[in-house]
Amino acid sequence: MSGIAGLAPIPMYLAITKNEPAYVAKMAKTDPAGQAAIAYFQKQAPTITSPAALLKDYRSLQVVLGAFGMSGQIGETGLLKDLMTQNPSDPKSFAQQSANPVYQRFAQFMSNWTTSPLANAQTVQTIVSQYQTNQFEQQQGQQMPGMQQALYFARTIASATSIDAIMSDQTLLSVVETVTGQPVQFGLLGFTQQQAILTKAVDVTKFQNPDYVKQYVEHYLALAQQNPPASNAPATVLDLFGAGSSSSGSLSLLA
Repeated sequence: MSGIAGLAPIPMYLAITKNEPAYVAKMAKTDPAGQAAIAYFQKQAPTITSPAALLKDYRSLQVVLGAFGMSGQIGETGLLKDLMTQNPSDPKSFAQQSANPVYQRFAQFMSNWTTSPLANAQTVQTIVSQYQTNQFEQQQGQQMPGMQQALYFARTIASATSIDAIMSDQTLLSVVETVTGQPVQFGLLGFTQQQAILTKAVDVTKFQNPDYVKQYVEHYLALAQQNPPASNAPATVLDLFGAGSSSSGSLSLLA
């Protein structure tokens, strides 16, 4: 299957990652639905002065959650309220206890309402830019199996500095499961069993090396063409379990 300008998966990935913002901007100009969603959000943002107000504004909430890869949580009012009203630095907060980097980043942006975060033009622009990036990556995933996950992984894996952080983000986890050759039954194991297996199979410190990440993602894309991810829905923390079914590990190729 081919994507941008008929490119095969790895050349397509390399072309995009050389200047992903330019590709995102090009797509945004030809996406009327996305333009309408963003225009509505930008107009409403200054009037949204509390978590309750954001939760009541479904269209604005779609953009905000889409920016953080949390579209799948749009109906989880209690979870979102906790993330937006608790101090994310508090060890007892849901963001901290979840160990989920996606939740933590959302809470860091959206938990201080002394002055509405949406009154800050820079924050609004960051949300818009990230929303457009996620929409673009979703589109690429519809053209090429695994491309959405590959682009997301390449952008975010450096911030996941532990096995627990990877396990709490299902998109990152799906890529790691595929590359390390975990069987389908891996998902049936308990957390501590999965943790022990991945701790032996993955050296998270290597993800700080861009060249290693590039090689890792290229290998994932090759495997994804053989066994496409289960879904190309928007990248969320609950979706995208694209684990490979091969029983043979692949890390030896990436040592």
